[in-house]
Amino acid sequence: MGYRTIQNGCQPTGDWIAIVEGDNWVREWPATVSAGWFFPWAGQSRVLHCDWGWYLAELNDAGWRNYWQGEVLRQLRANDGDGVFLDSLSVPNYLGADRFSPALPPLDSAFEGAWTARINNWLTWLQGQAVGEYDLVPNAGAWINNRDSVDYGLADGVMIEGFAIPADASSYPLGDWLLQVNRALGMIQKGRVVIGQTYASGNQERLFALGTYLLIKGQHTFLNIDLGLEPEWWPEYDIPIGVPTESAGADIADLYDGQVYRRSFDNGLVLVNPTSPWDGSGVTHTVDLGGTFCRAQTSGGGEVPASGVPSGSISYQAVTSVTLPPYSAAVLLTCP
Repeated sequence: MGYRTIQNGCQPTGDWIAIVEGDNWVREWPATVSAGWFFPWAGQSRVLHCDWGWYLAELNDAGWRNYWQGEVLRQLRANDGDGVFLDSLSVPNYLGADRFSPALPPLDSAFEGAWTARINNWLTWLQGQAVGEYDLVPNAGAWINNRDSVDYGLADGVMIEGFAIPADASSYPLGDWLLQVNRALGMIQKGRVVIGQTYASGNQERLFALGTYLLIKGQHTFLNIDLGLEPEWWPEYDIPIGVPTESAGADIADLYDGQVYRRSFDNGLVLVNPTSPWDGSGVTHTVDLGGTFCRAQTSGGGEVPASGVPSGSISYQAVTSVTLPPYSAAVLLTCP
């Protein structure tokens, strides 16, 4: 539950955390709270997150559940919302055990198992309540912890934060990329919403995120390149590649062609090389396309100016082969 912003290391003495309700920003923290709403740990009655200024809730507490649902239902109606973004809903020590006060265990199978059960039970309960009539979409973080066994399929979708790539001039180890996209495919196979959010701004990195998105794209799959709070638009969103002509399947290995991952669309194809130069998997591949395609290259984009006209552009180069270094992608259209 959001309390106050953090000052002086881990002191919740800053401004009250506020959320939007209708036309107003309102304080999230209520006038009266119950001790049972909070998860106790290490002899303390509450656990504070030292970055975000919220206290860890006890998801099994009936009073907390009823309070939370009542608040969210009122906000949904006031905001004319279609769904609820649950940020964040992960086993808490996966968010950084030392970022809590008191600190949580960095590795504890019993603790993690109990919290996995809490989250699964919470999602199951929510789906049977009035709030379950709305789409429930948790933030699962990067979703690359192989200890994480939360069943996000109990929700209506998931947001993956740090989708495809953690940052500019960086990449996930190949095994982590494979784990993330296969978990996303598991949700897509169930017809769930998947929102891939990346914070990368470089042209290569953004195209790699786009390529990864196109590999797994289903009926309710979305990519959000996010660098700030202002409205943004990126030229990648306007590449007219069309719709997939083949299923991504349940395992990304189904799209591996021996060199890179490849998926066909009705106006082109996408190629992705997810290897990493930092884990020993990095390799550059040159792919013969077997014909001429127009390769999309993007430039600019970002915050939308006051005019409402987005910046950024797309250019196309006719190619018969492409060279893909580690963590890169090529979006190729049928040339006119």
